[in-house]
Amino acid sequence: MLAKLTNRQIIAENTLSATFSLNEVADFLPGQFAVIALVNPPYHDEKGSERYFSINNSPNHNRDITISTRLHEPIEDGSAFKRSLNEIPLGTEVEIKNIGGSFTLPKNQIKPLTFITGGIGITPFMSMLRYIHENDLDYALSMFYFNRTQASTAFLDELQRLGQEIRNFNLVLIMTDDNSWTGEKEKVTSELIKKYLPNWTDNTFMTSGPPAMVNGVSQTLKDMGVTRDNIVTESFSGY
Repeated sequence: MLAKLTNRQIIAENTLSATFSLNEVADFLPGQFAVIALVNPPYHDEKGSERYFSINNSPNHNRDITISTRLHEPIEDGSAFKRSLNEIPLGTEVEIKNIGGSFTLPKNQIKPLTFITGGIGITPFMSMLRYIHENDLDYALSMFYFNRTQASTAFLDELQRLGQEIRNFNLVLIMTDDNSWTGEKEKVTSELIKKYLPNWTDNTFMTSGPPAMVNGVSQTLKDMGVTRDNIVTESFSGY
């Protein structure tokens, strides 16, 4: 389907968010992804002009697709796709296709649900959290979100607000390299998880982000005794 770039903003340090308005309604679930295909982009490389991105917005807003991505610093050293996305004018037409993916919000609102992510791995969870908030759903929900600093944390202000407004939502923000941060600073450990989840054995865990992080979180959970059926993963490959 065709869409136009209607908004673009920096939402954290070296993190770009872009919204595309569609010419028809999109059918997607919270947490799914889409392919963004640039038409006649200003920059080209061997990886082409298409990329997979998690959809950030709630399915309630199904005439838009919002995505977010980290930018290389300096951006001139990054991929041609990201350079192009950062520079094309608002109103530029793109193609949205291949919406799908199985990393979606569970329908079961009774079983406790825990999100564990870091950096730009937050993007599919933003769709889920926004959907939960907009529909006033009653999940027993926790989230561990790891970043280096507050400045590099995407959606920080919104997450802190959602932490107050979503029922039964336990938000744990961790800044591993921020001297001004007074909250948690350590990386993923079983001790940290158990500190905030005394009933962790009952949870479904969902984790997304770079493969190294996803693998590390999965191994930590397995070492705790969490069964494979209760670990749902989504790895983001770099480009």
